[in-house]
Amino acid sequence: MGDYAIKARFEVQAPPRMVMKWLDNPIGIAGWWSDRVDGEAGSAGDRFHVSFPTTPVPFDLDVKAVSGNQVEWHIPHSPPWWKGTTIRFELSEEEGNTALRFTHGGFEPDDPIIETITPAWVRFLDNLVVVAESGVPSPAVVN
Repeated sequence: MGDYAIKARFEVQAPPRMVMKWLDNPIGIAGWWSDRVDGEAGSAGDRFHVSFPTTPVPFDLDVKAVSGNQVEWHIPHSPPWWKGTTIRFELSEEEGNTALRFTHGGFEPDDPIIETITPAWVRFLDNLVVVAESGVPSPAVVN
């Protein structure tokens, strides 16, 4: 895979522990991303699957790291347009709030999927911020 990464930074008006609860388990992930998440996502070595109604294959994500301030997922095979990429969320506390740094890396710089997934990630991450601040699940995608 390549070395191109989609990167974004968001401010969340909630402490990091409140943001982490939406990233380290299937129920939390389903609360802001897609409402259909199966598997485990709390420890390195776990695998979970995210399904979308307009996508013929589930997204398979292997958990590479989970700590108090970072979650990292690797996509080993599916979907094929994400194969070999890595998604990372890094949290840091700033005056009681959270700086959320997002990276989805491993793409070739000229990969045409980047134009599609960049705005999709912005939509999903904006939703993560709203959900983390309110504490109320509201999946961006309902199957």
